[in-house]
Amino acid sequence: MVRLIQFTSSLLVGVTLVMAPWTALWENHPALGLSLGLREVLLAPWFRGGVTGLGVVNLLAAASDLHAMVFRRGSE
Repeated sequence: MVRLIQFTSSLLVGVTLVMAPWTALWENHPALGLSLGLREVLLAPWFRGGVTGLGVVNLLAAASDLHAMVFRRGSE
């Protein structure tokens, strides 16, 4: 059961982090209006790529959890 929760949360966080930086929601977020410096950083391609990279790490963790659930079923 714990592995299923880990898989689900890693999958959802991973998909969100991979997709969010490249959507209009990211570009129109209210926090971007607070500071010009913050806006420049959050909209920079290298920052968006970093967030996407963290999403990929979460997706790999989800794949690992899925593998453990499918192929190592009796070990837990």
